[in-house]
Amino acid sequence: MTNAATNNAVSFIKKQKQTAYNHGSGYYGEISIGSPPQKFNVIFDTGSSDLWVVSSKCASDICKSHQKFDLQASNTYEYLENEEAEQDGGSFIQVEYGTGSIQGHVGKDLVALANNQILLQDQVIVDAFDISRNFINSPFHGIFGLGLNDLSSSKSSSPLYTMLEQDILQEPIFAIYSQHNAGEIDFGTVDPSRFIGKINYVEVIDTSYWMMATNRIQFGSIAFENRKAIIDSGSTMIIMSNQDANAYHSQIEGAHSNGDGTWSFPCKVVNQLEPLIIQLDNIELVIPSKKLFLTPMSSSSKKCLSGVSGQQVGQEEENKENTWILGDVFLKEFYTIRICYSQRRRENVRSSI
Repeated sequence: MTNAATNNAVSFIKKQKQTAYNHGSGYYGEISIGSPPQKFNVIFDTGSSDLWVVSSKCASDICKSHQKFDLQASNTYEYLENEEAEQDGGSFIQVEYGTGSIQGHVGKDLVALANNQILLQDQVIVDAFDISRNFINSPFHGIFGLGLNDLSSSKSSSPLYTMLEQDILQEPIFAIYSQHNAGEIDFGTVDPSRFIGKINYVEVIDTSYWMMATNRIQFGSIAFENRKAIIDSGSTMIIMSNQDANAYHSQIEGAHSNGDGTWSFPCKVVNQLEPLIIQLDNIELVIPSKKLFLTPMSSSSKKCLSGVSGQQVGQEEENKENTWILGDVFLKEFYTIRICYSQRRRENVRSSI
């Protein structure tokens, strides 16, 4: 690509900056809601499709440390009515996550992101008056879903589809670039400076999740055949079934289960590990061994937390053993691009070097 073409492409990008927290185990970015704007740090989550923030009506201790949305202070906020779920003049819903849930009122308001380069008019939002305890003391105040429309609990246009419907983006694309201390989401086109080589395309095989089919995943002498993989920026680890996690960690000397789905192993064996190799059609994605663990369990510990955990993935029986979630451990190694069309959706993945 010529310098002129590169500069032209970059000029169309609307960049959402992200800050890493907890030693790079997650990322959040700033958005604003309402008029006048109220600012919030949110997780940009490709594994969900709703936008919610903590409500000023949340009185529990869980909400004390969070920035709260005061809908009455916004001149542009409107309740969305729903006869099946009425409470305090507006409808409310519950949004379930892998590690918690929230309940809140459904309304719509003006939402700004990417340093005010993206303005979503009448975006459906949930102001959460009840949030589960796992969100206590978290550095973010809500979740901004970047999943597909079929995953939306509010049954309304997700923020991503609002961008498409309101013709905000130059191209129907967003891409995620993550590093240890920070990251960014590029809306509207790709940033050529974030990858080397060609972009490789892989079909999305689901209408709710950014899911792709793998041919083979290799780790040491273990091979996992025909697994489905969901790329999820809202998850820290690579998550697989307990059966697969047991097989995976059998390849690591001294690895043991922590009893909660996570695993740990002696830090001294990190450099002895094999890479994790994911094969997609004719594409081979390699995660080096030094990137397959998180931080030591404590400052004095000789045990490291594995970047792979085991838990049930998928609600349907046939999906429980065969679906993996590729979280930030994966995303730090690759510049991942989502292309969103009304009929045909594709996931394309390319290593960022």
